[in-house]
Amino acid sequence: MFDAKTRAALHLANAMCGPDTDALPPSLIAELKAQFAETELAELILVCGQANLNNRAGNAAKQLLGD
Repeated sequence: MFDAKTRAALHLANAMCGPDTDALPPSLIAELKAQFAETELAELILVCGQANLNNRAGNAAKQLLGD
């Protein structure tokens, strides 16, 4: 359903949101480097990180502050 570039981006987003985010799998790194330029990788990292932060902050706010 998704092309290789989109699948690579989705794999990155998933890897950045899981419990083991301190080391990306070497196979994912190779997949990403094959699909994206360095500047594109930097943008992907920032977008995935911001989305993850928004979700986690929203979850904490809902629990602490309510709806």
